[in-house]
Amino acid sequence: YLSYPPDNKTDTTILYLTDIYGIPLVNNRLLGDSIAKAGYFVVMPDMFAGDAILVVTDASFNMTAWRAKHTTDVVDAIVNTTLNSMRTELGAKIIGGTGYCFGGKYIVRFLAAGQGLSAAFTAHPAGVVVEEWQAIAGPLSIGFGGRSELDGSNTPAQRSAAEAIFQGNNATYETTLYSGVEHGFAVRTDLTDKRKKFAQESAYFQAVRWFDAWIKN
Repeated sequence: YLSYPPDNKTDTTILYLTDIYGIPLVNNRLLGDSIAKAGYFVVMPDMFAGDAILVVTDASFNMTAWRAKHTTDVVDAIVNTTLNSMRTELGAKIIGGTGYCFGGKYIVRFLAAGQGLSAAFTAHPAGVVVEEWQAIAGPLSIGFGGRSELDGSNTPAQRSAAEAIFQGNNATYETTLYSGVEHGFAVRTDLTDKRKKFAQESAYFQAVRWFDAWIKN
């Protein structure tokens, strides 16, 4: 899924890595369009080769089996191919990244030295391990949800451990903790709840301001 900025230029590009609901989720496409309107060419690859999870699944759905098909090696290969196409076919000169939930892990992985991203934003990333936090080499902004009981991927201890790594490495980073929101809030949440609506909108502005600071020409 491609979304162009108002001037149609593609030199300053954002790689958008989705949650498990992928491109079929309209919220992902709308968020990509919103980032494009802020002046960035947005590239959203199909990370799951047509196998994104439906928002509503039946009780027989096997998450373990699904994850076994979408391993780190498989997704890394898709991201690498996308980055190569962005540079060689789509005219990207500088590439930032944004990733949500499942996609957040890979945004962090590709912010390591020589992996292709110049700066990145992630909200409620899932499955990031210590070695991946340690390896970041560019500016990183993170939006965390404040309801830890609804986000096992980003507990207070895990957030503190990541920040300790950033401080120890003198990394360029920021973290924002949004109160009263659950895992996934930056993409899909209850917009009738004032705190959740504010958090979703703020996470968008957090990402755009970060990109404006670190990758915009």
